[in-house]
Amino acid sequence: MVQTNTQKDKKADQWLEETWDAYSPQIYNLCRMNCANREDALDVLQNVALRFCQNAKDIKYGDSIYPWLFRVFRNCFYDYARFRHRLAPFSMVSDTVENYTALPAEKSVFFRAGNQRNDELNRAVGMLSRRDRELIDLVFQKGLTSEELSVLYGVSVNTIVKRRHSAIKRTKKALLG
Repeated sequence: MVQTNTQKDKKADQWLEETWDAYSPQIYNLCRMNCANREDALDVLQNVALRFCQNAKDIKYGDSIYPWLFRVFRNCFYDYARFRHRLAPFSMVSDTVENYTALPAEKSVFFRAGNQRNDELNRAVGMLSRRDRELIDLVFQKGLTSEELSVLYGVSVNTIVKRRHSAIKRTKKALLG
């Protein structure tokens, strides 16, 4: 039996709806983990849903959609973070307050002995490529496993492990000078 185009369209539309219903809770959880509050998480989720709807005509029936949705989430979250960064009040920039005081850093209210090590680590990670910084963030900050990352990036687990080891090696090299 030959399916007509309307039957194929209905099947594809139903698949898209089922796909969104299946993955939207996971995307929302990512939003909640990364955003400052519930309202911001819902805004990011709404942007992901909007991009999903805008690109639905290009999504092929049966494709693996989660890696694409994760990339869309990541881009929407970066947009959100850039927007929030622009609106950060001066009081949130407490780590650099010692540059504006007459007191030595050790006598500053914001001085913590661990900050110097964190600054060195942040500087070393900042010297990495965007891909390496993202991988280190997903592994060490978000706690994703190599298997989860291989699905997200669409590469083998071995490739993720090699990338992670090389990123760590480059970070050590930057820390040691």
